[in-house]
Amino acid sequence: MRNDEFDIVEQMVKVDADKRFGPKVTDHFHNPRNYGKPETYDCSTYVTGMCGDTVGFFITVNGDRIERVGYETDGCGPTVACASVLSDMAEGKTLSEVAAMKPQDLLDELGTDLPVENSHCADLAVNALKAALEKLKV
Repeated sequence: MRNDEFDIVEQMVKVDADKRFGPKVTDHFHNPRNYGKPETYDCSTYVTGMCGDTVGFFITVNGDRIERVGYETDGCGPTVACASVLSDMAEGKTLSEVAAMKPQDLLDELGTDLPVENSHCADLAVNALKAALEKLKV
């Protein structure tokens, strides 16, 4: 396949993904923010969802605010996007604000309802982030 043919196919796949998941999901999957385990952090955990995807969050706290959020996942595109967007949403917020977040808040930020077979991705990301915060109380 020539480069120009490859570019056309790649664009067609992106357009299809944007229609199915929404452009913000597609963008965060292809350009994840805050991905990776930082050298230092105050709390962390890994949670595995019902689909077998695992998400780990690593949180740095300054006082009562979340200063930095990193994450790792072996999940599908929507799981990557959910963890990426959620990491952006959490940074700068207070611990109580993040503890009150719901999966619907993440979906609202994504600007889409995920397809039924991927709706659990938002639950997994939110549950993993909250589980990491629970470690601060120990």
